[in-house]
Amino acid sequence: MPTPLRIAYPGAVYHVISRGNDRTDIFRDDADRKCYLDLLCGAVSAYKLKIYAYVLMSNHVHLFLKTLLPNISEAMYRINLDYTVYFNHKHGKTGHLFETRFKGKIVQEDRYFLSLLRYIHLNPVKAGIVSSPEKYEWSSHRGYLSGSDRIIGNPTGTLMFFSENPFSAKNAYMDFLGQTVPEKEWEMLDRERNGILGDLQFRQSLKKAAGAF
Repeated sequence: MPTPLRIAYPGAVYHVISRGNDRTDIFRDDADRKCYLDLLCGAVSAYKLKIYAYVLMSNHVHLFLKTLLPNISEAMYRINLDYTVYFNHKHGKTGHLFETRFKGKIVQEDRYFLSLLRYIHLNPVKAGIVSSPEKYEWSSHRGYLSGSDRIIGNPTGTLMFFSENPFSAKNAYMDFLGQTVPEKEWEMLDRERNGILGDLQFRQSLKKAAGAF
């Protein structure tokens, strides 16, 4: 089966999912999670990525990011390869750690930005791991509350989607996370396949530019 075409261009926004082979765990302890975040942090600089949100679950990772260069495949290949080498060496494993190439949906930023941000930060809650997102250590949510995270940097620019006043923006962000997420919205964001997440005009424009995605 041919490898699906990746749409890549400067400024592209993606929802990326990397899942363990046969859905097995890719993180066995906190040292593993810290290693992955170290690699992600290095990739932010090396590949000029802007990470808006992330969450590390036991057997998969969600990333919400923008590529300043058309290099999503190169960036994810390097992160996953380097982490696989680390994991296999540490845990005495061989072979593939991740099930396939990463899944990557290109996202219409102005339409789905807030929904995707909420979806990623609520993943541990939806999975029943914690009762609220601030209780989960391995996501960018705490960075939005503290105002700093080494992966996402300063979230002030992102919080301005809610309000230009920093205090109001943080409160509005928390209120937004506390709202009931429509089931259709969750299902739409939860679909694990490559593609385009956007309205008809956005999809058509990208398919035309890519020569039929």
